[in-house]
Amino acid sequence: MININKQRYHEIINLFIHNVTAPRNRILLLFTIEGILITLVNNIVGNNNNLFATRLGASDYELSLVTTLPQIIGMLVLIPGGILTDRMANKRRMVTASLALITVFYAVIGFVPFLSSYRLIIFLILIALSTGPMTIYNVSWQAYFSDIVNIEDRNSILTYRTSFTFLISIIIPLASGAILASAGTVGAKLRIHQAYFWMGAVMLLIQIFVLRQIKSSQEHSPSGLGIKNLKSALLELLHNKKFLGFVSVALFFYMTWQIDWTLYFIGQVKYLKMNEAWLSYVNIGGAVAQFLTIGFWSRLNVKYGVRFGIIFGTLGLSVYPIGMIMATSAPAAQGRVVFIIMHTIASLTMAVITLNVLQCLLQILPEKNKTLNISIYTVLITLSNAVMPLVGIMLYTHLGADLKALQTIFWIIFAARIVSTGLWTLRWWVLRKEV
Repeated sequence: MININKQRYHEIINLFIHNVTAPRNRILLLFTIEGILITLVNNIVGNNNNLFATRLGASDYELSLVTTLPQIIGMLVLIPGGILTDRMANKRRMVTASLALITVFYAVIGFVPFLSSYRLIIFLILIALSTGPMTIYNVSWQAYFSDIVNIEDRNSILTYRTSFTFLISIIIPLASGAILASAGTVGAKLRIHQAYFWMGAVMLLIQIFVLRQIKSSQEHSPSGLGIKNLKSALLELLHNKKFLGFVSVALFFYMTWQIDWTLYFIGQVKYLKMNEAWLSYVNIGGAVAQFLTIGFWSRLNVKYGVRFGIIFGTLGLSVYPIGMIMATSAPAAQGRVVFIIMHTIASLTMAVITLNVLQCLLQILPEKNKTLNISIYTVLITLSNAVMPLVGIMLYTHLGADLKALQTIFWIIFAARIVSTGLWTLRWWVLRKEV
């Protein structure tokens, strides 16, 4: 009996090793681990940047710069970064080089609170500059992913990767928010923010190691495209009707999404009186909703295609402004609970946005100069991200910078997102007979 059990045990272990080391499963596993690591970084660093800036003394306008300045830097590096990536036979080199540069910035930002009266402006400059390599990481990762993962495997690998990143997004905000909330003074909270940046730097180094373990049997010829050939590449892309149609719909979608990013934070902190713990509860509610529903959206993609599923994502996005209006119409104590409930409901469809926008983009991109084309698309989205949060703050200020102004803007945003839903629906209908 013992020998039989030992034999069965070894069979199970060998089967596990075989499954993990099989090329497809190995890529799935490594991309999942890599996704977990970048999500850890974004949760302990990126999601707390507004709070960090607030504790460094930022005003409402300066808070908008936490979003706007990085987007400007991102736009400046996208085209050169895309061209350089396309000239590489192995795009992983650009992915890992970008992560290494972000590591340096995060390590330095950790020392910002020591810089006295200059600390806020230096933080804004450094966090903006760190977005340059982060932007290149994002576009080069997308091109690298599409290079080594077959189109039939993309949905399943993205589903596994995203499922685990949502799980991390449930755990980490709760822990990081509780730690920040437990600190009794601003100085103590700043020291925690410093530790978060240094932890993020370490995780990025681990992420580089994981990416270097991903092997590909596919060979890709580097592009000979240079700055001198950029004009012809742009003209070629401008004649791609599918690309133009997708970009038009996606750009309007992102504009309606990005306009309230700073306003959302102001609504939570100024009017709903949320501290770090409450803000973490909001993030956790959204992450739980996405984690529980991503399997459903993945199966919907398999059955009806990614163009159909994205309709529900933008429709769910329309619920967020309604949640803010309802929450801020109640007393703060009740409003916080209402807000978390509505935010969680709205998040039920957010997973499909994470899964489908990239897949919709990769469907219509030509293989030639792929990273450059992704960069051009991302430039437009980044430009919107640089401008729209400022537009939201300007409208809020123009209307009186009070609760009525906030609610009025969110009604406008709700209407715009309904229009965006209509555009995604129209795109699906026009292309419904295509694979």
